[in-house]
Amino acid sequence: MKPKLVVVGAVGLLIIGAVSGASAQGSAEAVPTYNGDVAPILFDHCAECHRPGQVAPMSLVSYNEARPWARAIKAKVVAREMPPWYADPEYGTFRNPRRLSQEEIDTITVWADGGAPQGDGMAPAVPDFAGGWSHPSGNPPDYIIEMPVEFKVDSQAESPNFSIYQEMPADWTEDKFIEAIQIKPGNMEATHHSSIGVRDLPPGTKLGVGEAWPGGPVISNVPVAINEGVEFNNAVDRSEAEEAGEEARQAATEADVFAVAGTSHLQFYIPGAAFRQFRPGVGKRIRHDKYLVWGLHYNATGKPETDRQQAGFWWHTEPMTHELLSHRIGETHIAESKELMAAAEGSSALRYMRARIPVIPPHDPDWSITAITAFKDDVTVYYLYPHMHLRGKDMTFVATYPDGREEVVLHVPNYDFNWQFQYELAEPLKLPAGSTIKTIGHFDNSVRNRYNPAPDKEVYWAEQSWDEMFNGRIDFSVDKLDLRLEERKPQTTQQQQ
Repeated sequence: MKPKLVVVGAVGLLIIGAVSGASAQGSAEAVPTYNGDVAPILFDHCAECHRPGQVAPMSLVSYNEARPWARAIKAKVVAREMPPWYADPEYGTFRNPRRLSQEEIDTITVWADGGAPQGDGMAPAVPDFAGGWSHPSGNPPDYIIEMPVEFKVDSQAESPNFSIYQEMPADWTEDKFIEAIQIKPGNMEATHHSSIGVRDLPPGTKLGVGEAWPGGPVISNVPVAINEGVEFNNAVDRSEAEEAGEEARQAATEADVFAVAGTSHLQFYIPGAAFRQFRPGVGKRIRHDKYLVWGLHYNATGKPETDRQQAGFWWHTEPMTHELLSHRIGETHIAESKELMAAAEGSSALRYMRARIPVIPPHDPDWSITAITAFKDDVTVYYLYPHMHLRGKDMTFVATYPDGREEVVLHVPNYDFNWQFQYELAEPLKLPAGSTIKTIGHFDNSVRNRYNPAPDKEVYWAEQSWDEMFNGRIDFSVDKLDLRLEERKPQTTQQQQ
């Protein structure tokens, strides 16, 4: 609490000084104005969400819109609740921080306490989010992909996670290299989260008409079994689990939740984190001979809804020399001090049956789990992103080097399911072969957790918000696989189109 008291005290002193100075001068010249001082801060840090048609509850891109909220804005920024950013500043530095500087907080504070004046002249131009796209250049995407079907969202029930597959565009005869990417839901209110990635079809299946999930609505563009009588339910090893009974079904669900391989993730959509731009020379590859896969999860709004999402791609125009791969940390888990390692043989469902992750017991305020991944090659880590559900309490990423030295790379002490971020390291993390990354997390399944839907129940590992996940992902490149400059030429505008 001490740092907060110091900050508030410093702000208070500044306010007193500013107000006293204004009184002494007999004018309001010392009070910042919206046009001259506050609008640039709001446009730089808030407008991506606080503008018409976005996830925030109010728009702040004009004086008339921001003025009624002046004191609420002050309260949120002084408490550092807005802009939302949950990385502990004691550990790691990041390229995409959302934190305001103390000077920016002080400016908003004095403005709000000084009557929130508009000021003379004109505010800066509102950022140009062309068609709802967020690239800082203001340019629309080079290529836009639309989800192949419009999905009807039930008025009451939350959907599980499910996938819709899509063939690559016919004109993509070569691999594509992404400089930036954004997912744009057609219905933000109903979209719990979503993703887009690249993968092969599951073995023994083809695209066809089938259930979106077991017992779910019948839609097109889902994997269906090629051979009649072979069961496939759009999830890893689910047909095998159906044959083996309830325990195996739960194991198959855990296999989905804890899988480290599978979809090559390109981007996630979660509130406030739909757009990502990679640094020069770094990006994602879309392999033209695979399938695009949309990962979808909808929540009920109380009325029937529909959604058809889009993904926008901006291509690299210079050679991409570092290809980002995605991986979920966790070939080994330690749950409440008990080590659990998946067996190497058999299907993923059977592996997790032999090494079941224990459920979180009722009323436990601090249940712990650790996941570990070792690297056999030299790698470079660029992004870290924690994902848990409503009982998630904290997550820490720790790198351990071959000489035993440990480094906390990211610490999220107050995880918030409503705001999940992809934390991009300011300086990429070089890990030599033999290093490991651990993700250490805690869950609060007690009444102290105000988001807890049922503290008296065991919590299982599954896809629904009231179940749980422990998913610490990284985006990294393998040093020996870094693309050479001569492997591809810059794409021309004609090739991009």
